[in-house]
Amino acid sequence: MKWLFLAFIALLAITGNAAIFESLSLGRAVGGIAFNLFILALVAIWWASYFSGAQAKARLLVVGHASLMLAAGIGMTLIGAQVALSNSCESLIFGSKPHGLLSQFATYLESRGYCRELGFGVVLFGLFMAYPSIRLFVGITRRSSGPPSAAAEL
Repeated sequence: MKWLFLAFIALLAITGNAAIFESLSLGRAVGGIAFNLFILALVAIWWASYFSGAQAKARLLVVGHASLMLAAGIGMTLIGAQVALSNSCESLIFGSKPHGLLSQFATYLESRGYCRELGFGVVLFGLFMAYPSIRLFVGITRRSSGPPSAAAEL
């Protein structure tokens, strides 16, 4: 089963990158970074689950989960920015007759002319999702650099 999951991750990475980088733009590049961070997080979780000792497993699972949340936050921020800049709720409405709660809510706000505000709300939600992961990675970076030296304080 572990190799099937790895094959699924590889297939997801190949097809996702082919779709994202079909044409280049800044939004697609940032989306590609978020998608590849998502793939790396899945690989970290896979590696931790099957090949790591207890302490390394705990660390890798935390980093993997934080990377997943960071990728999701970046993705939500990108979707919200696209909705806010285009003033169109089209990216959040799935199908001609929306059945999901998000699609119905986006359709309602679009009928009232509040797509830009919905986009800003989605951006804030994405930043809210990404914030704990960013704090975790900044804390890891600070701790790995060691204690500040006396020369740095002068």
